[in-house]
Amino acid sequence: MSGQQTTDYEELPYTNNSCPSSHPFALSTVGWLHGLTPPIAKQCRVLELGCGRGGNILPMAEGMPESEFVGLDLSHRQIADAITWKNTAGLNNAEFRTMDLCEVGPDLGRFDFIIAHGVYSWVPPHVQEHLLRICSQNLTPDGLAYVSYNT
Repeated sequence: MSGQQTTDYEELPYTNNSCPSSHPFALSTVGWLHGLTPPIAKQCRVLELGCGRGGNILPMAEGMPESEFVGLDLSHRQIADAITWKNTAGLNNAEFRTMDLCEVGPDLGRFDFIIAHGVYSWVPPHVQEHLLRICSQNLTPDGLAYVSYNT
């Protein structure tokens, strides 16, 4: 992102909504319906790219205590909010990091589900390419990625 886009994003945070269609149970079900053998959603690792203030994965972490959730976002402000809410809720299975998607590599680990809701359509082409690379390199062999595209 350009410096101005980053500044705008810090000053006007993204809304803190959940996206039910990105829930591991929903993704797993869709995978099974399409003949795949997705990971068991009850005990999984989930990565959300562009997690904002955690409004999508914090409810998942609450309802899925045997799973692990990692949220990444470029906004220091939004990650600080996510960490505050995670700590207030006493959730030990969620982690949030301020990180540029272009810095994500294989060292972040493998995930059963990768979520990128509403990010792909708002970033420049080189970031889009890296987002798809993350899905390729950081998914487990049977893992599923949810990449939405706003038009």
